[in-house]
Amino acid sequence: MRGGTGPRGVVERPPASWATPASSALDGSGWGMKELVVALRWVAIGLSMAADGLGTPNRADVVVAGVLIGVAIARTLWPLEPGSASREAKPRGWAKSGGGLVELVVCVAAVGATGGAGSPFVVSLAAACFICGLVVPVVVVASAPVAGIAGFTAAGAAGALARPLAARDVKGLAVLGALSLLGSYGEWLLEKGRESKDEEVERLRNLGEINHLLLELHAKAASVPAALSLKSAVATLASRLRKLLEPDVVALVLSDRISDQGGGRWEVILAEGVELPDVLKEGVLAPALREAASSVGPVCRSRLGHGEGVALEAWSGLYVPLWARDSLVGLLAVERVTAGQPFGSADLDMVDSVARHAGLAIDNARLFRRLRALGAEEERVRIARELHDRVGQSLAYLALSLDSLQGEAGLSGAPGSRRMSAELGQLATEARRVVRQLRTKLSDLRTEVTDEHGLADAVGGLLERAEERSGISAKLSSGPLAPLPPEVGREVARVAEEAVNNAERHSGATELQVQLVWDGRGGELVVADNGRGLPASSSLRPDAFGILGMRERAEAIGGKVAISSSAGRGTTVTLRWGTWEDRG
Repeated sequence: MRGGTGPRGVVERPPASWATPASSALDGSGWGMKELVVALRWVAIGLSMAADGLGTPNRADVVVAGVLIGVAIARTLWPLEPGSASREAKPRGWAKSGGGLVELVVCVAAVGATGGAGSPFVVSLAAACFICGLVVPVVVVASAPVAGIAGFTAAGAAGALARPLAARDVKGLAVLGALSLLGSYGEWLLEKGRESKDEEVERLRNLGEINHLLLELHAKAASVPAALSLKSAVATLASRLRKLLEPDVVALVLSDRISDQGGGRWEVILAEGVELPDVLKEGVLAPALREAASSVGPVCRSRLGHGEGVALEAWSGLYVPLWARDSLVGLLAVERVTAGQPFGSADLDMVDSVARHAGLAIDNARLFRRLRALGAEEERVRIARELHDRVGQSLAYLALSLDSLQGEAGLSGAPGSRRMSAELGQLATEARRVVRQLRTKLSDLRTEVTDEHGLADAVGGLLERAEERSGISAKLSSGPLAPLPPEVGREVARVAEEAVNNAERHSGATELQVQLVWDGRGGELVVADNGRGLPASSSLRPDAFGILGMRERAEAIGGKVAISSSAGRGTTVTLRWGTWEDRG
């Protein structure tokens, strides 16, 4: 569904006119029920006049017929719109109810003037009762015949009216009342259908708007991808602070949302002018940063004592909590080490204004990174499904066909048939080998960590398939594992998969040891092989052996990947996440 943008990029609502046909199909003012009411009125008059013509019409019959025809003409030119008057504004509702009751009174008078129950115009009265049920509140429609039935019953019982006549009138009122209630029920069904259709139209309109907004968001994200990059957001923040304040130290730490169970853990994203570890715990945060973490707004320290700031020798600093979506995202520290002009309230307002936007940008970047990882996981599953359904089945069919051709060639007795049969057999064997390799790779692609299929099961499956492929001896050591969120487990399993594949392809190892620990607060994955390793003079490129992908997955769960290797002593890949302590 297409749409446009108004001034300043405001998304315009899709025009409402496209929904008009759908919503008017059951509208009281649309085609259908209104025409049915007009036709019913004229059919009733026609039947009444036909019944009157079979007898001997008198002057009263002619006058009544003329009156009813006049009413029918008026209601054809100015029809009563079906729809309960009780659901409309009072002036309009009263007009509709009054119009319906007037028509009913006219028909009652016409029947009374032409013979009562034996009048030929009883059919018009029945039609008027049904029409009255469409436009008059159901309370009135139900109470009028009930009151009349009670009156005639009481008159018959008291002897004021002959019992046969009272019984006849009660039956007639019961029939007319039933017709009125039938009209009210029809109007209720009409109203329900109208409401259902309106809800459906509104739902479609909302879906159209959402679709248009998603297209707008996609276009914006494609045109400015750097806006969703954590690295770019942090670099922009640091550049603006350097330009505005000329600080000696800029530090940014982000809260670790993945390991909330551990608590008090901060990831160091930026450290300019000071050396900091990759991860800080609550207890080792600088006092000024702890103060900012517990305050709603920024903190200005014109004078700092030794060790109170992020840098030990800092003497003036600004400390700002970064908030986004009512959550503390991180802490920003801006300090001066060289004695001079201390930070003041103007500087504090300036850095607070910058940090207010930076908090949301950084949080958006972290969310986008997680969404990108989830999208990549979904794409892996989709590719695996496509390979299984198409390529895998085609290769299996090819192997069967080659087997069949091999048998036919062996039985043909033609010159060279034996050689052809042998070659076809080799091709069939190779096709089956490719099918096995493909199925193994599909199993890797479809490795899932769920509540039922845990991380240990996923890693164990990876090792079993590695043994089948390459004959490498793979062993998994893991103690009791605490429940792990599936989104974290998937990233850990992918890091393990990449490390195992690298060991298979590049190390020449014969043994592979994998250790896995998760205590509910922090975890560690170690993949070690006994392969050739890397020479001492060789430096690991950031993109070598899939390191970039492993590090991105580790960052997505607030973890770190370390790789150690030496010539002839194998390679070890270590992933730590959560609050896991480095045991040396």
